[in-house]
Amino acid sequence: MMYKIKTFALKLVINFLYGFNSWEVVGEENIQNLVSKNKSFILVTWHGKVLAVFKYFANKNYIGLASKSKDGSLIVDVGIKMGYKFVRGSSGKGGSEAYKDMIKLLQKPSIQLIITPDGPTGPEHIPKPGAVRLARESGVPIVPVIGHASKSWKFQNWHTFYISKPFSRTKMVIGDPIYFDAEQSVEECLDIVKNALSTTDKKASSDA
Repeated sequence: MMYKIKTFALKLVINFLYGFNSWEVVGEENIQNLVSKNKSFILVTWHGKVLAVFKYFANKNYIGLASKSKDGSLIVDVGIKMGYKFVRGSSGKGGSEAYKDMIKLLQKPSIQLIITPDGPTGPEHIPKPGAVRLARESGVPIVPVIGHASKSWKFQNWHTFYISKPFSRTKMVIGDPIYFDAEQSVEECLDIVKNALSTTDKKASSDA
């Protein structure tokens, strides 16, 4: 019972902290163009700023990736209440099974995944190769997205985790889709993703 209360309370907190914000969204057409063509794609965002993305894309048929840890289970249960579906696994546990599941999903039309490539344990802003390998093998694009609130609480552990203060301004920037060639190395692709997310983060943080 207490766990159910906790998940319900977390959903309410997220909806309150972000639901009353004023939102500016830049680059929405980058996603709409893919959706209108029934194209599958992978959204990527930094783990520290995932909550704004989590709120904005709720109830829009997105599929998240969550670890098999207790924290991952909590994220899943809150996310389900917000309209998400999930694949479970991480580099530490269940990663190969999750990878196979996501490849199968991406072979279908209109599949939209959300991945935090530097999560769940960091290092901060250093993308792991999972999302890049998925994109290269499946042929779908990666789309960088960052949501930045003008006023946030900042919590420090292995990274800085941002939680919006209520009634803030949130600027959501959705970057151009990134396609990879099979000839490109994983390292080259990771550099491209890192630079794209850094550029997107700077745009989202400006005048937010």
